[in-house]
Amino acid sequence: MKILIVHCHFERGGVTQVVDNHVHCLHESDDIDEVALVSGPRQSGLQEATRSSASLWTIPSLEYDSLRDSSRNVQQQAEQTARELDEQCQRAGWTREQTVIHWHNHSLGKNAAAPLVIQRLATLGYSCLMQIHDFAEDQRPQNWACLKAAHGCDRAQDLDRILYPHGERLSYATLTTGDAETLAQFGIPPARIDLLPNSVRLPSDELPDFETATRKISQAFELPTDFRWMLYPVRGIRRKNLGEFLLLCQLAGRPTVGAMTLAPDTPMERRSYERWRTVAEQSVDNVVFDAGHHEGIQFVDNLSAASVVVSSSVAEGFGMVFLEPWLASRRVVARNLPGVTSDFMDQGMHLDQLYDVVMIPGSTAWLGEAECQFAEAKVKAWKGVRCQPDLAPPPPSVAAPSVAAPSVAASPGHRCDWIDFARLSPALQVEVIHRFATDAGFAKEVRQRNAALCDALVTASDPAMIAHNRNIVATKYGAENQRQQLLNAYRKALRNQSSPDSGSENDQTMLDLVEHSRPFYPCRVEQLDGAS
Repeated sequence: MKILIVHCHFERGGVTQVVDNHVHCLHESDDIDEVALVSGPRQSGLQEATRSSASLWTIPSLEYDSLRDSSRNVQQQAEQTARELDEQCQRAGWTREQTVIHWHNHSLGKNAAAPLVIQRLATLGYSCLMQIHDFAEDQRPQNWACLKAAHGCDRAQDLDRILYPHGERLSYATLTTGDAETLAQFGIPPARIDLLPNSVRLPSDELPDFETATRKISQAFELPTDFRWMLYPVRGIRRKNLGEFLLLCQLAGRPTVGAMTLAPDTPMERRSYERWRTVAEQSVDNVVFDAGHHEGIQFVDNLSAASVVVSSSVAEGFGMVFLEPWLASRRVVARNLPGVTSDFMDQGMHLDQLYDVVMIPGSTAWLGEAECQFAEAKVKAWKGVRCQPDLAPPPPSVAAPSVAAPSVAASPGHRCDWIDFARLSPALQVEVIHRFATDAGFAKEVRQRNAALCDALVTASDPAMIAHNRNIVATKYGAENQRQQLLNAYRKALRNQSSPDSGSENDQTMLDLVEHSRPFYPCRVEQLDGAS
């Protein structure tokens, strides 16, 4: 087999990390003759080991639509890109019948021609595996609207047929069981869907010891020697819910110091990030931004210095933050995302310090206004893009054992005298953070309402739990497992060249299916004036 891995870019980020891991897993496989990576011109995020283990090709038309010449229409663009990919494979001596094209996030809307390119390649004789990390339908109205306009579709059903084709030589892969079920409900034959969870490995086999790392962090950020490092190791985009992270810092209090590692790249995300930095400067005195950008501080330094790793994210494609810290013997306290965490628990992980809500008390009038802003945010996000979105909460999922009370886990996010912090508009989140810093009575009540979460943030680690979870991650999400999963998916993709297609039409659109399987949170769709 020859494996061609395709993405719009290979800059630093989630997909590039996955690709690095895939190449690492495939490098020693006797079943794979060659691996090549192809993207637009941005390729600086790949590890050196990846570059030495695989060929690296560049096709400019794979770049984001927003970053290249888009004078051609989507059909012309697809024809050009498919032709260039085919010619590149031919020059490398790859036959169509032996090549599997592993395409990441083809339907996200960053390159509108991608789904048409894949269909053309399948017609030429290539076996295509489409791996979905994120859905454009999952609270990305700008992406979805751009796709709809680029393909000239009047109805969601028409766009669905383009984005999610099924037929000979077309297969799918997802990161989670929930996403695989969504594709099956849409009508993709289950035999053509593979589960490909990410493999997990630390960037270095050698981690500095805790004392060395804390001393290095203390000196770099001028912290007192008794500090506790509460690490949020992500790029601070909107769905990471940074307002809630700041509230976690307030709930933990000194000597805990929260650490947000990476700033976003795009103007909109950067503007949101800088707003939260300003809020922190005003009301949260125990947080460090850009902890991953400091000269001389590596990711392993931040991770080794951490007493706890946290996540307030409201949406994840896979949820690496739930797994990776355990390999470094660091526990995780995080907002529970059942569509992600249920897979981990099914593998045997003990995730006892997840929380389902952060309860914020308020008057009847204030809570009513908060719910109105929640509804308005969802309508505004999709205004002019689709009909009125469904404002009902998604059906209840199987929740992890939670640091919240059992009655809270079943709540849609609000009671008669409180609301979940994540349901608040960012403006109201800012209001809560400022009030927590200035109103001791309010801060005391918030802490009391969330006592189990406060304890989880500062409690000592349980060595037995850490050892158990570390072993699960190392074995279930290690390189050997990933290698077998990839090989099985590639072999199936080749067999799907002529296997019968039992796909069925579905009355529900992908937009409906995705919407009803995921909760809505206002922080994901906030549009800040002045950002482009």
